[in-house]
Amino acid sequence: VAREALYDPATNIETGAKLLKTLQKRYGRDFDLILAAYNAGEGAVARYGNRVPPYAETQDYVVKVMARYAALRRGTGL
Repeated sequence: VAREALYDPATNIETGAKLLKTLQKRYGRDFDLILAAYNAGEGAVARYGNRVPPYAETQDYVVKVMARYAALRRGTGL
């Protein structure tokens, strides 16, 4: 997808969803790795032995998204 096309919300969402699906196929149900690869890239996850890379931004991203996911599963939404 061309970088300019990502400014279109529908294209951006579709592209992000496809990437997440690809990452899910690679990492299974390991949501931490899926999110880390989405944020930092698959190469970064591989360089650190298929673990969340020690990047503050990526670690914070994984924690925040998983906390939001847990809240949604509990039904609190926040």
